[in-house]
Amino acid sequence: MRIGIRKKLIISFFSMLILPTFAVLVTGFHTQNTPVVLIAVQIILALLIPFCICALILGWIISSSILKPLNELNLATKKIMDRNFEFVLNYKKNDEMGDLCIAFDLMRKQLKTSLEKQAALEYSRKELIASISHDLRTPMSSIKGYVEGLQDGIIHDRERFNRYITVIKNKTQSLDNLIESLFQYSQLDINDQKDALCMRDSRELLETVINPIAIEFADQAVQLKVIEPFPSVRLYANENSIAQVFDNLISNAKRYVDENGTITIQAGVDSGYLKISVQDNGIGISQEDLPHVFDHFYRSEKSRSRNFGGAGLGLAICKKVIENHGGKIWAESMLDVGTTFYFTIPVAS
Repeated sequence: MRIGIRKKLIISFFSMLILPTFAVLVTGFHTQNTPVVLIAVQIILALLIPFCICALILGWIISSSILKPLNELNLATKKIMDRNFEFVLNYKKNDEMGDLCIAFDLMRKQLKTSLEKQAALEYSRKELIASISHDLRTPMSSIKGYVEGLQDGIIHDRERFNRYITVIKNKTQSLDNLIESLFQYSQLDINDQKDALCMRDSRELLETVINPIAIEFADQAVQLKVIEPFPSVRLYANENSIAQVFDNLISNAKRYVDENGTITIQAGVDSGYLKISVQDNGIGISQEDLPHVFDHFYRSEKSRSRNFGGAGLGLAICKKVIENHGGKIWAESMLDVGTTFYFTIPVAS
C-alpha cells in the first residue's frame, strides 16, 4: 500500500492536535485535593511530551522523504552540469519524491544517449566533410591542370587536344556523379523513408525493378543472370528506394567484373525475411576491407578503386535504405573469386 508524503504529513499534523488533547483529558481526572501547581505541571507535560514526539516524527518524515532526495537530486544536477552521467539515484521509496527521482533518472539516461548520438553525428559530419573535400579536390586539380595546358597553347595537334577535352569531360562527369550521390545520401537523412513504405507483393516489386535493368544488359558484354521465379510474399517497401539499391549494387558489381563477367540476382524467403543476393565473379574484396565497405567514402584499395570510378557512397546509401526498411545488408567475398551482397526485407505479418 502506498502512503505518500502528503498523507504522512497530514497524519503527523493531526497527531500533534489529537494526542495532546487526549493527554489533557486523561490528566483531567484528579481529586479536589490535587494542588493547582501539580495540575498545571501535568497539563504542560501532557501537551509537551506528545508534541515533542510528533515533532520528532514530523522532522524524520521531512528529512528522510523530502530533504534527503532533494539533496540527492541537487548533487545529481551538479554532476549533469559537469557532463557526468555515470551515476544512479539511490532513493527508491514508493512516494512522490520516488516518482520524481525515477523521472529524473530516466531524463538522465535519455540525455546521455542524446549527447552520445550527437557526438557520433558530429564525428561523422567532420569525417564526411574531410572525405568530400578530398574527393572534390582530386578531379578539380586534374581539370585545372588540363585547362591551363589548353590556355597556355602548348597543345598543337588535334589528337592531343581531343584527349585533353575527353579527360576534362570524364572528370566533370565524376564530379557530377559525386554531387548526385551526396544529394541522395543527404535525402535519406532529411526524409523519413518509413512514411513512404507501402504494402507490395515481392514478386511484382522485384520484376518491376529488375526487368528494366535486364533490358539494359541485353547488348552488353557483362551478363546479367536473373534466377526466376521470385517468391511471392507481402512486405512493406518503397519501389524507388529498392530500385536505387539494385542500381547501386549492380553498378558496383559491373565496375569490378571482367568484360565477360556475370552478375547473378536471386531471391528467397528465410525466417520471415525476403532475402535477396547480388553476386558477381569479379576481383573480390579482401577480408580486411570487407567490414568497411558500407562506410561512406570507403573504397577498398583506393588507388585501384579510382581507376574503376565511383564516389564511395553507393553502398552507404544501400545500407541506409535497407535499414529504413527494417532489414539488414552484408557482403561475402573472396579475392579473385567474386563478391556476393545480401540484403533482407521483413515479410509483413
